[in-house]
Amino acid sequence: MLNVIIIDKNKNSKDFLENFLNKYENTQIKNSFDNLNSIEITKENLDDIDLIIFDIDSNNADESLKSIKKIKDKFKNISFIALSYEINSELVTKTLKEGIRDFLLKPLIPAIFEATIKKIENEKNDIKEANSTIINIFSQKGGVGKTSLAINLAYQISTKTSQKVCILDFSFNSEDICTFLNIKPKFNIDFIVNNIETSDEKLLLSLMDKYQNTNLYVFSPQKDINIGYKYTPQKIIKIINSLKNIFPYIVIDSPNIIDETTMAILNNSNVTLLIGMLNMASVRNLQKCYELFDNIGYKNDKIKLIINRYIEKSDITIKDLEDTIKKKVYFKIPNNYLTLIDAINLGKPVEETNPQSNIAKAYGLLSQELINTDFSNTEKLYNHGVFNLLRRMGE
Repeated sequence: MLNVIIIDKNKNSKDFLENFLNKYENTQIKNSFDNLNSIEITKENLDDIDLIIFDIDSNNADESLKSIKKIKDKFKNISFIALSYEINSELVTKTLKEGIRDFLLKPLIPAIFEATIKKIENEKNDIKEANSTIINIFSQKGGVGKTSLAINLAYQISTKTSQKVCILDFSFNSEDICTFLNIKPKFNIDFIVNNIETSDEKLLLSLMDKYQNTNLYVFSPQKDINIGYKYTPQKIIKIINSLKNIFPYIVIDSPNIIDETTMAILNNSNVTLLIGMLNMASVRNLQKCYELFDNIGYKNDKIKLIINRYIEKSDITIKDLEDTIKKKVYFKIPNNYLTLIDAINLGKPVEETNPQSNIAKAYGLLSQELINTDFSNTEKLYNHGVFNLLRRMGE
């Protein structure tokens, strides 16, 4: 049971929160106020409180966050959800820097609000997630080899561990993974999502495509031109959580745009491999990407920078890149276009077509590095609403 305090001067908003939480069987409203200053910061008033939901705007931000800090200093187990009608990057950034992990836009979307409440409830009850390692492959720039890396990395992990590995194709408007592996998807996305939570392991595996006689499974449903609109954050989370119960390793091929749906993928991954190349356009793109991650408080220790199509005698060196973006390169994948395109044309991973090539060996070394890394303590963020704000601010 979550004991909740509501802080909101808007009667309609407060009524919505009270009505919603009263219907939610695992919450109990202990009190409600118009502003944070009304709370007496005493053991008697706050010792049994689990969650404070508070309204914030530019006019009351400094005063509200000062009150929150006083509460957090004395009662470290209390969680906070910030609500606002404002789409204001300065307000969002300021709130996140004070350690408020959940910032939701009004009017509230019930599904997102419920997911946020459930997350806090799970933390209180110390509910453990399935022990899966989720590796996300991401780039804001297309044409950098993101999909080929996802495929070859997933294949290498499956062969090295002899465990089931799933590759999720969330590049919404393409079927590149199935094309690269010569697979024809059996089902459409709606059918799979509607059945994924109620399916046992055997049935769930039957809904997915398997690459030949291996442990590599592919989640790449049939797609149409509007499929991107069907992948809501809630569906993304549902898919990932269901698959975590079956697959020790999940590799995700993410879309190239940062929006609320993409952030649901990033936030539910243990590590994100950020892909770039040694050219000016890619360097600038990496700079912008890291700036965005920094602005929204996304943890840099979850991001590993991968340089793809690496040429040793490039005009831009690794040192040039690291000095420019102030980040270290985690791994380099050599440029071997002919070997890679041969594998793609044959519908196979490079390890099967040319295992002695430098690119196949690089994929193998990267997979081994990731297998040997303990991601079990990686902090995950669940700011469903923050990233919707950021997307809307860019419109």
